[in-house]
Amino acid sequence: MNTGQMMLTIGAVFLLSMVILTTNRGLITTNTTMVDNRYGILAVSLATSTIERATSKAFDQNTDTLAINSTSSLTNVSALGIETGESRNFPENFNDFDDYNCYRTNPKVDSLTFEGTNRKIVFNTFCRVDYVNQNSPNTISSQRTWHKRIIVSVIATGMTDTIKMSSVYSYWYFR
Repeated sequence: MNTGQMMLTIGAVFLLSMVILTTNRGLITTNTTMVDNRYGILAVSLATSTIERATSKAFDQNTDTLAINSTSSLTNVSALGIETGESRNFPENFNDFDDYNCYRTNPKVDSLTFEGTNRKIVFNTFCRVDYVNQNSPNTISSQRTWHKRIIVSVIATGMTDTIKMSSVYSYWYFR
């Protein structure tokens, strides 16, 4: 083997090494992205189902069985949350939207399998309910209004970011 062939062989080995390293780096990045996406999809599902459960309830404790026509009849701003006889451990007993204020839950996903790993993942979910201004739904109101906003935050130890979703729920009464 002469010097020219030796240089070609070394160059070919070098190029092959670079292709293998680039491919491995791409696979690792793809794997991390896939895991992040899986966590994100589960977190969005948890937030969406919490919002849907909350919006399936009455707008307010005082509108559960009666229609009202004045915001002064609504729950006071400082009293948003669960009422007497309700428990944070049993959200299925909540009867109105603002019962979800300060509601926390830690749902577990038991069998999230990815790349041969099987681990239990705990998601931390936190809800906040506030009255909001009609013309600016991102602004919290210190007064009672016909509009309440829920913000649901979901995080897990394996997630890169916190998932935050919100929804505005309004009281409508047709006379």
